[in-house]
Amino acid sequence: MDHSFVVTNGRKFTKVEEQMIWRKPASHKTSQEEVRIASEIKNNWLDPEMKIMNVLLEGDAGSGKTQLARALSDDLQLPYTKVTCFADMDKTDVFGALLPVVSTDSDEDQELLEAIYQTDSLQEVLSVIATHFQIDANQAKERLSKLIERIDQADNTTSVEYKFYPSEIVRAMQKGYLLEIQEPTVIRDASVLVALNSALEPNGLLNIPTGIIRRHPDCVVIITTNRNYQGNRPLNESLRDRVQHAEKMDLPTIEVMIDRAMAKTNFTDYDYLEIMAKIIRLLDETAKANAIKGVAGMRSYFFWVNSLKQGQDPLESIFPKVLYKLTTDENELKILQEALEQSRLLTELQQVKNQQKLKQGRKISQAEADQRNIVEEAEEATLKNEAIETEGSVENEEEAKPEEVVSEKEKQPDSIEIPDEATRNDTEAESTSASLDEEEKIGSAMSLDEMAEIDKAKRKELNREIRESLKETIHAKEGTILHRPTINEIAIKNGQELTQQVLPEVESLSRVINDLLTKEVSNDFSSGKYYGARFNPSHVAYGDLRNFDKKNPPSENPSLALAVRVDESGSMLRDDRIQNAKLAAVALSLFAEKTNIPLMLYGDSADLSQREKTSIYSYKEFDDNYDFIAAKLSTMKPRQNNRDGVPLRLLAEKLSHQAADTKVLLSISDGQPKALPDYTGEKARQDIQNVLADYERKGILFIACAIGEDKEQLRALYGENNFVDISDISTLPQQLLQLIARFI
Repeated sequence: MDHSFVVTNGRKFTKVEEQMIWRKPASHKTSQEEVRIASEIKNNWLDPEMKIMNVLLEGDAGSGKTQLARALSDDLQLPYTKVTCFADMDKTDVFGALLPVVSTDSDEDQELLEAIYQTDSLQEVLSVIATHFQIDANQAKERLSKLIERIDQADNTTSVEYKFYPSEIVRAMQKGYLLEIQEPTVIRDASVLVALNSALEPNGLLNIPTGIIRRHPDCVVIITTNRNYQGNRPLNESLRDRVQHAEKMDLPTIEVMIDRAMAKTNFTDYDYLEIMAKIIRLLDETAKANAIKGVAGMRSYFFWVNSLKQGQDPLESIFPKVLYKLTTDENELKILQEALEQSRLLTELQQVKNQQKLKQGRKISQAEADQRNIVEEAEEATLKNEAIETEGSVENEEEAKPEEVVSEKEKQPDSIEIPDEATRNDTEAESTSASLDEEEKIGSAMSLDEMAEIDKAKRKELNREIRESLKETIHAKEGTILHRPTINEIAIKNGQELTQQVLPEVESLSRVINDLLTKEVSNDFSSGKYYGARFNPSHVAYGDLRNFDKKNPPSENPSLALAVRVDESGSMLRDDRIQNAKLAAVALSLFAEKTNIPLMLYGDSADLSQREKTSIYSYKEFDDNYDFIAAKLSTMKPRQNNRDGVPLRLLAEKLSHQAADTKVLLSISDGQPKALPDYTGEKARQDIQNVLADYERKGILFIACAIGEDKEQLRALYGENNFVDISDISTLPQQLLQLIARFI
């Protein structure tokens, strides 16, 4: 409570009245309107001519009118009470009514009865008794029981008497409370509240059946009403004129909305809260502009955030929590959805969702862990905007079983990691053998001539697709040509050398992955079969051991589809960047082949000629096999400039059509986009962000791997949510393998 606004210093309250003074909860955040009203009342409190005693709060449902009225009770230190108006309200509801009098000789009982009259439920009655007599709940029940017995005895021995009981309005004005009059505009008879006109004046009077009541000098009246809602009528002009201060209540600022949501729901992810608050404000503004009668207010915001906290997808829960509260009319919903699309706020929400998916690992509950005989919860490593650690952060610990030997086949690794150097040494012979097998395999499926014929036909088809994909973009009139790499015996040899360098890491990691994918397959449970529960091997690689999908039909979709873009600009010549990029591309292709990950891999450059403004090098399409893949990737080289928006859009478009649970587009680049004549700076930035916005809402997860000195520029260009800093370029292959393995 801010003591600077208190107007009741020196005033004595009864115990009941002290309980009526509202106390701000931890979730309350002070608004500008609250400070403004409290200051106005305080500053003019001692001026009889300018005293502010009547305040009007007018705004949409959920804008915080009642919350503000209660907060003023705390600020001013006045007992709070309210009356909620209804359509058939008449003057007797305003002034009071005759009710039977309960006879009792006990003054203490009489005081308690007065307190009970102010409560709405048995629980509140017991709470009042417990507080009044400073006793516990059981003693309060006993005291209430005795009071009822005395009342029954009194009713049996005396005649019934009647007494005029004033309404809450009259009582508040008589005793000097802060009175909230809710929704007076719903009253059919507009003259009802006009009866209060005289009472709303300073030193006002109320004429009731028992005599004249003079308004207490401490009484503050807060009238709260919605505006322009169905069933509402304009507030009577004479009543409105007697208001000394009026506030148009809209949604609070973004910052206040976030603070209140954090305090209300205990959900603290600022990125989510900010985007969701912006969406609520946009929908509120759109609804008003298009005469849509529903409300997108704080209540919708709180419950939407709470649904996210409970694990629901915010892009799905927005309908029952927000949109359908505004309207269910198809035309009005279309207006609201179009406004969301144009604002790109849903795209930003998808970006935040993707980033959380990237950052957060999957966990199993302790109960599941205990059931599966796992000591620690399985948890994926968190991706940070710095070099990824080469070793997993979670170590598997097996419970010691007395007098029992745990075999290697029984052990379940709870994180995926590439073995360290010591481990590799133990399997060097095996890896060498595997590498020789890999070398023999290269080029064995078809001849170079056969592959050249296939590539020639496919190149024409792919160039037609490119022209179609770029038709509505700034690149439509730029010359974009796709190439299929031409290889020879030298390229095959170079591919073998690249394969030898990365194969140990690939073999180690793919072996772990494939072991996990097959470990729990049995005669009873296997992929594609119906047994009431289905084993889903794509889940195993997450490390959370949630390996069965209960009551779900079998799914043959892969868990991951991967598209890789490699920058082949001239600057890739420095510091062995292109060589490490080749190694990374070969490693990813080998890993994808061994783990059955759908893979597409492009390189790109720009300004090779006036005719060829953008050059795309298709090393592998999704429907290509892996014949000569290492040899093809060995032909990568630094060329000219880079026009990032073209390859990113082409890859994202094809990736969006893949039937996979997770779709990742990985961009390996060492610098900012720059191409002739003016593809740089703001133009390039806007182009790339348009690609991100268009395809992130289609479920594409972009990851920009920065390997050069322009890391901060790339971070700003692609966004914090889409950026990974590869500090040590020599570890690029290993780091990318670990990164991709987390998504399987």
